[in-house]
Amino acid sequence: MDLVSGYKGVVGLVFGNEKSGSSNEDSYVERLLDCISNGKLSEDRRTAMLELQSVVAESSNAQLAFGAMGFPVMMGILKEERDDVEMVRGALETLVSALTPIDHAKGPKNEIQPALMNTDLLSREADNISLLLSCCQRTISMYDITLFNF
Repeated sequence: MDLVSGYKGVVGLVFGNEKSGSSNEDSYVERLLDCISNGKLSEDRRTAMLELQSVVAESSNAQLAFGAMGFPVMMGILKEERDDVEMVRGALETLVSALTPIDHAKGPKNEIQPALMNTDLLSREADNISLLLSCCQRTISMYDITLFNF
């Protein structure tokens, strides 16, 4: 199963499950991702990234919606915008939020756990892991350069 079909499966799960507020969060996450992908002003894109990180950190429904739509956008930022430190940091923080469980202990045992689903989606594509590791390597290299300049 490739990553795209994994997304389609999650999209069906997300959009087929119409809990109260879920549809609004789905469309809000989608609008934020669209602004991040297609926004003209870098400040608007950064603001959307911060808002996306916040909503994904606070809501399981937003985590599900992000898993269905957000990974390609975040991976694109990590690939194409490596010099924009704020966007890369925002993308990494958003990924961490999407992969961190939100009080799932309070819900029923058979409840969907978006963070686990997102972890599975992310790990299915080997390029994603390589890209994340290369971000770590680049950060360490930049840190070393900064230390040597003092």
